[in-house]
Amino acid sequence: MLKALVLLLLSTLSLQIYAEENNAEENENKNETNKPTIAFPISQQRVFDQDLTKYSNASEVAWLGDKEDRFLTLWLEQTTAKVTGTSWIFADTYTSANNPNIIQTLRYQLSDRGLHTYSISPLSQTLKSEQAEQRLQAQLLTLQDKIVSKSGKRLLIIQGANCQAMINVLIKNKDVYVDAIVLLSAHSATPTLASQLISQMHQLKAPILDLYAQTDSLAIINEAKLRRIAAKRINTDKYRQTEVIGLQGQVETQIATSQIIYGWLVKLGWY
Repeated sequence: MLKALVLLLLSTLSLQIYAEENNAEENENKNETNKPTIAFPISQQRVFDQDLTKYSNASEVAWLGDKEDRFLTLWLEQTTAKVTGTSWIFADTYTSANNPNIIQTLRYQLSDRGLHTYSISPLSQTLKSEQAEQRLQAQLLTLQDKIVSKSGKRLLIIQGANCQAMINVLIKNKDVYVDAIVLLSAHSATPTLASQLISQMHQLKAPILDLYAQTDSLAIINEAKLRRIAAKRINTDKYRQTEVIGLQGQVETQIATSQIIYGWLVKLGWY
């Protein structure tokens, strides 16, 4: 009798454990089925490109390059009777080709000065320096092909972290040339790269206008001072540095920046 009772209890316990295990497995499978699909965010560059394509004037949006190296530009034709040349504007990384701080103003101001303007959608994803430079090189070569049949000067405007990469691209690729370069708040990731930028700037034949803002970070201002000291030491006349006074978000400051660039180009004999 006792043995039969023990066997009955063991059987009941086994059935209970089996049922709990089955329920646990079913719940786990159900949770796996109901688990939400994680949608990874698209790159910031793609978001900017979608916004520019959707909200910009359709006549200004131009996709250039082949399928693998396709990139977006905002293009403006000159508004003057005479074509002075073409300007290529590379805004800082993680910004838009039409960012309102200065790039948007420069696009329209330069077109009123007789320049075709191409504002290139900046790289926003985290890329190794070599990959970024390869992309920038491909973009420059494509832009150069676009103006091969047009007369006039070539103005390259580069901002922030793009200054370091683009100067390096120009040093390594003699087939790409520009007639003048404008740096906007140039900064480098490390002191070593900052020293490299100083050295490479003076290897280029093109004159350079180095602009930084009164409201820039201390690191950017300190790097600008080092570039000015280096230029004085080699006594070069193709380098000029100017501090822009005023808040970067103000239209007056942006117009003043474009006037500084125009005055410099006049001095170079462009007008």
